Amino acid sequence: MNIGIFTYGTRGDVQPYIALALGLMDKGHEVTIAAPENFKSFVESYGITFHALYGDAEKYMNAPEGRRILKSENTIKLMKYFFGVLYQVRVPLRKSYIEGFNKVDFIIANAATIPITSAIAEKQNKPMAFTYFMPPVIPTAEFPVADFDFLNFPFYNKLTYKLVHLLFWKFLKPEVNEFRAELGLPVLKENLLTYVGRQKQLDLYCLSPSLIPRPKDWDPQHKITGFLTVPKRKSDFADENPPGLNEWLQQGEKPFYIGFGSNGVGNPEKFVNILTEILNKTNERILFYTGWAVFDNLPQHKNLFVTKYVNHSAILPQCKAGIFHGGAGTLAAMLRNNLPVIIISFYTDQPTWGKIVERMQLGVHIPLKKLSADKLISAIAKVQTDAVRNNAAIIGEKIRNENGLENAVTELEKFFQNQPIPQ
Repeated sequence: MNIGIFTYGTRGDVQPYIALALGLMDKGHEVTIAAPENFKSFVESYGITFHALYGDAEKYMNAPEGRRILKSENTIKLMKYFFGVLYQVRVPLRKSYIEGFNKVDFIIANAATIPITSAIAEKQNKPMAFTYFMPPVIPTAEFPVADFDFLNFPFYNKLTYKLVHLLFWKFLKPEVNEFRAELGLPVLKENLLTYVGRQKQLDLYCLSPSLIPRPKDWDPQHKITGFLTVPKRKSDFADENPPGLNEWLQQGEKPFYIGFGSNGVGNPEKFVNILTEILNKTNERILFYTGWAVFDNLPQHKNLFVTKYVNHSAILPQCKAGIFHGGAGTLAAMLRNNLPVIIISFYTDQPTWGKIVERMQLGVHIPLKKLSADKLISAIAKVQTDAVRNNAAIIGEKIRNENGLENAVTELEKFFQNQPIPQ
């Protein structure tokens, strides 16, 4: 099969699809990953065919307006800004999607691309499956949407999903119908999620069932597979680490990993002050991965090593715990390596993972707006207790044995093999 994987966003929205693409390629399928153009070298370094979708999310976030909004730590303003930028470039962006579709026969799409991919797939009559790395938004009576977990009983739980779907549709309806009209498709009067759901497409939630068990009242096409893991390569070893890191790691005890990836840390000045205070008040060693964020005046300290990028496969086994934003991919990597975690959540699904981590006693959750040096120092002490470490080790073993990638590939092959071959 000739399969196209369409994803848009940050590195956390691309990296799991590296694993999925390699898993499908190992089964003899042709796979193309379509993602923002700044991920071209990253994807191709794994020998995977790449198709560029218009735009560079890192440039958007580090533009003056993006940095100003990040500094405000206002998640609603940030999401409005990002979707606003994408709408401004909608003409070349949509064109790049259509060009990508023209190269493949079967479609795998992530949540952020559904407004565009669902329309093109319908127009071109191509089978499509959806993949998610966030807590489910498929209605169930078993638990509510995480942001509405004030109560928990069947009627209320189902109602929370209706509310979230309604808000989603209210926000995206004009753009969705504008694009459908361009393609000559009928305008949708019902919620896009309802419309797509009636088509019984495959929904894969690539999450650990040890963290979120599959609800018993779901329809058969909704699956929870387990996290996806990128297969190790020869380059995944220590020689890929930044210069000087291996020597620094050998000079003392295991460090705390701190990294916020593509999300940044909100207000960089505030975080530099917190980092400085931790270094001055504790003896903890810190490996700080800056990612896309831009910092001025980072402290110089023997217990601090700063790098723009790290290789999780090589680094995490050499760390004692992780402090990060709460993205599902990073959480999976941390727990797979038995690391307790401190989640400093900013937006989207991050607070949900933070709540799950606290409920299961795998670490500590601190919303970004409530972050302070004292709270982080207290969390650092808590995640080093025997109870939290033991819980992380138990979950880590379960996640390593879930075969998430194999499960996802099997479900996708089974689904696509039962679809009409595109003409």
